[in-house]
Amino acid sequence: MGNPKARRYMERWGLVNAVHSAMAWRLRQSLGLHVYGIYMRPLHMPTAEPPAEKQGYTHRLFEPADVDVLLGCIGNPELRLDEAFVRTAFAKGDACSAVFHGTRLVSYHWMAFSPTHDCAGVYVDFGPKHRYAYNAFTLAEFRGHHVTRLFNARSDAYCLRRGRLSTIAFIATDNRASIRSALGIGYRRIGFAGFLKLGPLLLPFRSAGVKSEGFRLFVPSAPRAAA
Repeated sequence: MGNPKARRYMERWGLVNAVHSAMAWRLRQSLGLHVYGIYMRPLHMPTAEPPAEKQGYTHRLFEPADVDVLLGCIGNPELRLDEAFVRTAFAKGDACSAVFHGTRLVSYHWMAFSPTHDCAGVYVDFGPKHRYAYNAFTLAEFRGHHVTRLFNARSDAYCLRRGRLSTIAFIATDNRASIRSALGIGYRRIGFAGFLKLGPLLLPFRSAGVKSEGFRLFVPSAPRAAA
C-alpha cells in the first residue's frame, strides 16, 4: 500500500482489516454504500465522583441555554467545532458533554434526543428510550487518557433525567479505533444497518435486532425503499 495512511492502518490493525477498510472506503466513494455496526449500552447513575477531578479535569454539560458560553470556549480551530454547527445542534434540543483540563476544552461529544443528520442528507432516528451519541472528539495530546470515559456517568445521569434508558451509536465497520473505544466503555453490538444512496432515492437496510430498537436511517420528505 503506497498511501501512508493506509500503511499506518495496516501496521496497527493488520492486513485483513486494512483490505476491508480499503474496500469499505471504495464502496462509500463510488457507490454511496455505507455500512455501520449499531452499538448500545444501558445508562447508569454515578456512584462516586470520578477520579479525573483530582487530575485537573472537570466536566460540564452544555444545554441550549448555554450556547453563548460554549461558543466562548471553542476558539481553538483544532477542536473542529464551528458556530453554525453548535447553534444548529442546540436549536434541535441536543446537549454537549464537555471535558476541560484547567480552562481548556479538550474533549466533547454530543447527545441527541430527536432525529439527527448523519451525511448526504440522511438522518438517523433511534426511538424514544434512547439517546444518540455523536460527533465525539478529543484533542490529539489528550487521546489515550480516556477522559471522556471517566465522566460518562455524569452524561448518563443527565439523560436518565430526560427519560432515556440507554445510549445508541453507529460506527462504520472499518473504524476499528472507534469500535474498540465503544466496546471498552460497555457498548455491545446489536446488529448492522446502512444505506445505499442513489440521487434522491434511499435504499436503507437494518438487521432484526436494530429494527426492534427503533433505529432507522431515512431522508425526510424524500422517496425511500422499505428496509
